[in-house]
Amino acid sequence: MYSYRELCIKKDLREIAMWELFLEEINDELGDLLKLEKGILNDLRLAGNLQGMRREVILCTAGLCKFEQELKKELEYGKNEYGDQHINLYEMHRKRYLRISEKYFLLKKDMLKRVLERKK
Repeated sequence: MYSYRELCIKKDLREIAMWELFLEEINDELGDLLKLEKGILNDLRLAGNLQGMRREVILCTAGLCKFEQELKKELEYGKNEYGDQHINLYEMHRKRYLRISEKYFLLKKDMLKRVLERKK
């Protein structure tokens, strides 16, 4: 039987793995959007925004990987209770992930709108 601490950490690890997969998908799509921008729009500002978004995704993924390793270490060797410090750190990563996701969808929507306008 698992303790409350172990269950909470395992739940966090599963969510982080899901976030990492989603960020990987965003990164792949950003590569495709950069190709589309270069081939159709040739907008330097948009290209810069896409590259900046890609940097943010990579940095967020790196932060999540580090946090994931810390959680695995805590799960295996730690004795600390699942408390405020852990919850605050988890929430910081969650908010960053959500901010990036929202920013990405807005950027993607803007770019697709520009492509459709260009086609007219």
